[in-house]
Amino acid sequence: MELIGNGLNKGSHMYFYTASQTAKKLLYYPIAIGEFYCNKDYSVERTTNYDSILAIYILDGSITLQQEGTVLTAYRNELLLVDCYKTHKYFADANAHTVWVHFDGNNSRQWFEEIKLKKGQKIKCNRQTADCISNMIKYIKLNQNEYDISNEIYALLCSISKGNELTNENKKTDFIEKSKAFILSNYDKNISVNDIAYKALMSASFFSKVFKETTGFSPYDYLLAVRLDKAKELLQQTDDSVQNIAFKTGFNSTSNFIYFFKKQTGISPLKFRKIKF
Repeated sequence: MELIGNGLNKGSHMYFYTASQTAKKLLYYPIAIGEFYCNKDYSVERTTNYDSILAIYILDGSITLQQEGTVLTAYRNELLLVDCYKTHKYFADANAHTVWVHFDGNNSRQWFEEIKLKKGQKIKCNRQTADCISNMIKYIKLNQNEYDISNEIYALLCSISKGNELTNENKKTDFIEKSKAFILSNYDKNISVNDIAYKALMSASFFSKVFKETTGFSPYDYLLAVRLDKAKELLQQTDDSVQNIAFKTGFNSTSNFIYFFKKQTGISPLKFRKIKF
């Protein structure tokens, strides 16, 4: 149904949902759900229980939550998680666009407590979170199977629980790929782990930890492996002296190069050169 007034602008709509007894015993289910275009007059205060968990995703603007002495303001691409078993108040400071769902069932309260413990009640989320709520609205309008609706709530909870971790992982991976590219372009120079970490916009210690988790190599070992692989190519494809190859691949001395080459391959560079592939 469409709503207007009481702080809601044109385009706002909401839907109620009555779950079956099976859903109440086994599934997640929505109680009310909607999309609101709020103005500065929008405010909800509950002093009696509305037994559910409320997820409010902010598409634009901001919404402020007051609960148990805590005040949280969520902005675009953030979500507020509200325990509607307890008193609370939330409101818009100015215009805001939200999608939201009151839900319950299965172990919803346990999910709430776990997310609150790990993330708090204001969580940075990706657009997948909003899509879960939008999908539920679509399913309810189409009178879709309640198992499909339950799946969307489960996906919503997983998305909230992960929050921006996936985004952070993607960022880490991007930084690591850039640092690997930097190594491949500069392996022949006198570069250090600090130089590589600087390019990845990380401290040397944190960069080393993330690099090892992502690649299985420490940054130094990866640089050494690149240098040795390039040296193997030069040994097979050119007649350059071992001394020149050591210089061209970034080793600070011929003896150092020979030591690491034998340690990694078990044979000297000259013996490697004689191997036919």
